Amino acid sequence: MKAKIVGFDEPTDVALLKVDADARALTPLDLGDSERVQVGDAVVAIGNPFGLERSVTAGIVSALQRTIESPAETPIDRVIQTDAQINQGNSGGPLLNAAGQVIGVNTQIATGSANEIGNVGIGFAVPVNTIRDVVTQLRAKGRVEHAEVGIGAQELNPEIAALFHLPTKEGLLVTRVKDGSGAAKAGIKAGETQVVVAGESWVVGGDILISADGMKLASIADLRRATVNKKPGERMKLELYRGEQKQTVAVVLSRRSG
Repeated sequence: MKAKIVGFDEPTDVALLKVDADARALTPLDLGDSERVQVGDAVVAIGNPFGLERSVTAGIVSALQRTIESPAETPIDRVIQTDAQINQGNSGGPLLNAAGQVIGVNTQIATGSANEIGNVGIGFAVPVNTIRDVVTQLRAKGRVEHAEVGIGAQELNPEIAALFHLPTKEGLLVTRVKDGSGAAKAGIKAGETQVVVAGESWVVGGDILISADGMKLASIADLRRATVNKKPGERMKLELYRGEQKQTVAVVLSRRSG
């Protein structure tokens, strides 16, 4: 069938298409709940690998909460990993649970080598709950708005914390604050002193983020997970160290560009 692109969202690798067809010509799949998916659940992937139409492969859910890179070079969080055979041509096809419900949309594989193109048992699917949110926004606006705090950061480790006598052993060193962002308006401060330790550059002297809405921040992925279900304009409470002083700052999340 010929299709029209209603909208697409590179940060999640999802597009919404519209086809002109009688309702009786189509049988929609039931959508499941990706929050209820567990490691070990049986799954089936459907697609057209290498042009072989309507191929079905089976496997299990290998892991949850994975993070992969989208075509926009931004992270896709909460991704489902499966060992069901996924190859080129499976992208956009459904990942189904044992009840025949869609729990994700197949998107990528890991091959272990830049020269390999075949499946080695590591495939990824964007969770259906993310798809629901993206499709709802694409249908209403033709675009998706992603929220962000508006900072650049480095992950603190105990060695750097000890070397610079920092008040916490883990957290996010703020290295950059975007102009006009929620972080800028909330007064979050970036470091201005650049140092090199064992060949690695660090920016120190700025705020150190340690939690977001009560969720501990030990990595940049933690901050992404804290914002993934937020909308621009929503508030987030950030706990941080400014020097030796611990503070809580309310940030109005801004719209991520790109």
